[in-house]
Amino acid sequence: MRGIAADAQVMTSRGDRLAARLGPGMMLLAVTPGVAPFQRVLGIRNIPYRGPLIRLLPGVLGNMAPREDLLLLPDQRVVFQGKSYRVGDLADGVAIRQEEAPANFTAIDILLEGRAAILVQGAALEMGQAHLLALGSLERVPIDPAITAQIALIAAEIALDAKLPLEAQAFQTVPGILFPSRETVFGSAALTAAVMPVPDSGPRDPIASTVISSVATAPEQGTRISQGFQPFIEAASIGPLRS
Repeated sequence: MRGIAADAQVMTSRGDRLAARLGPGMMLLAVTPGVAPFQRVLGIRNIPYRGPLIRLLPGVLGNMAPREDLLLLPDQRVVFQGKSYRVGDLADGVAIRQEEAPANFTAIDILLEGRAAILVQGAALEMGQAHLLALGSLERVPIDPAITAQIALIAAEIALDAKLPLEAQAFQTVPGILFPSRETVFGSAALTAAVMPVPDSGPRDPIASTVISSVATAPEQGTRISQGFQPFIEAASIGPLRS
């Protein structure tokens, strides 16, 4: 069963409109190559639904899509990197999460004249009539390790973006050296132990030692640091260090 939340914003020829307020004859923006740029709505199905939902966090499909949290039924198909995937198969528990539908939840299934991807809160979702779902230029594919890894990478970036404002408040500094606090290096005790010096000894990890040594010996010129440290530097509002 496919469908979207009734309060999802769907892009029409006249701008965003709540899915619950769509009706026959309305024109929806289509973003599928080889398909007319606007698709006419033939009908709307209101589906009282109890069961698992999939929540997409903002940005998980790339290009800042969706713009806001988006609730979908597990069989709804989303377009990611030009291909159509069943959203339930993409769930990673981080940025694409499964949760139970709240009481009185209603899903909306949109029937179009053709088969196309439409924009729902900036995300491209496959819609169309059942007998047309095997046609058209949208390639339906199962998930594979490559797409799973791509979703995981985007999910990690989303988690980092959410955490940076808090991390930036927890910096500790000594002359010439910038350290995250012991309690906040992605929550990793191992990474903290590698970077933070213990009394009367230097950093234990040779890579971390090189980073810290180069910052300490040439603070006036700046230095190239590892990519993993760059988000912390930028979050501290001192800008990226340059070599």
